[in-house]
Amino acid sequence: MTTHPDLITLNAVPVPAKSVKDDLAADLDHHASQVWPGLEEVTIRWRGGYGHVTAWTSEDDGVPVCRLEYLGFHDVWGFALYDPATDTYTDTLLPDGHPEGSPQDALDCAVRLHLTGIADKPLDDEDD
Repeated sequence: MTTHPDLITLNAVPVPAKSVKDDLAADLDHHASQVWPGLEEVTIRWRGGYGHVTAWTSEDDGVPVCRLEYLGFHDVWGFALYDPATDTYTDTLLPDGHPEGSPQDALDCAVRLHLTGIADKPLDDEDD
């Protein structure tokens, strides 16, 4: 059986290595700084193979927006939206109709739904 070098399992649930977690955090925060200027920072809190993403509009105002599920790949993750009414995450389809995709697409979808006041649209859509 061949295993992915960055894949650790805990009771058959894939758990990303620290390097994968660090890379994802840096990539998402950089993406947010380029695309969502109203966000000050994006952070990820880990529980096993799940990364709980919080978008910060100020130093003291963090909003949980989504959960990313590690599937064993750097560029494809499962996606769940945060539901503030129930304080839970619900598996959700991305706008392209898939239940998994890039972390950047997941963040963009979640920010559009949860933080409509920070920007009408991301910066890269303004040229369309």
